[in-house]
Amino acid sequence: MIKPVDNAKHSDSDICPVWQPVGYSTHQISKQIGNLYRQKASHTGTLDPLAEGVIIILLGEERFKKYELAGWKKTYEFEIAFGFGTDSYDAMGMIRQNGSENMGLEKNELGRTVAGFIGEYVQKVPLFSATRYQGKRLFVHARSGMEIPDLPEKKGTIYKIELLDLMDANLKDVVLEIIENLNKIVGDFRQDPIIEEWKNFLKKPGITDTKIQIAKVKVVISRGMYVRSLSQDIAKAAGVPGFVTSLTRTGNGMYTKKDCKTLEELFGKNYGRDLFVSTFTRI
Repeated sequence: MIKPVDNAKHSDSDICPVWQPVGYSTHQISKQIGNLYRQKASHTGTLDPLAEGVIIILLGEERFKKYELAGWKKTYEFEIAFGFGTDSYDAMGMIRQNGSENMGLEKNELGRTVAGFIGEYVQKVPLFSATRYQGKRLFVHARSGMEIPDLPEKKGTIYKIELLDLMDANLKDVVLEIIENLNKIVGDFRQDPIIEEWKNFLKKPGITDTKIQIAKVKVVISRGMYVRSLSQDIAKAAGVPGFVTSLTRTGNGMYTKKDCKTLEELFGKNYGRDLFVSTFTRI
């Protein structure tokens, strides 16, 4: 049992906003916070291991409000690297499309494309996700090699969306940052073979001088929607492959980063990463 540190205090309502860093599992953070306060704990929604941002941990009786509170709008900032695609729609995936060059996108035109997604929105869920299909999580089917010809759909609402920037980036630098973040992941999320694939990608001729374009997008969206899938729809509308290289949940209902406890504040500055080891899952 983890002993609470002196400054490990949550709100009186037992609703505890926490900043999840890159590499961690929402489920394991929830479990360890429950252990910390010697209460049963739950959460209102997960973040992917390569994402960071606001998660809401519910303690005690508040956990019975999980589905009610999960309905809050979510705000995200994310980056899409154009010219490539992966099987997971983010950097934690195997490369499936490879353009490896500046795609010649124009900022104003892309901005109009992005703005066109405001309103009711239907997306295909990612293959590497926890959505159920034929009685099993999709990621279980993916690991077994089963092909899903028609992925399930989700319906939601995009309340606001805007293109914040369109930048040129050195491909080698982007891949090195991807590998750095993959090495932060705690647990088994098939990151080892993915890291190896990205390392092999770095050996390709000319990669040092290759430039790609990266879009930074901000979106306010309804519950349960996948930003990874949204990135695919944006890339498709722009006529190029793409995948998410960075994802931050900046808002969860009324809560933002300034409202959040960090893991260091909760568990002390010397907390062990092994507390948060998780088995393979994608949510």
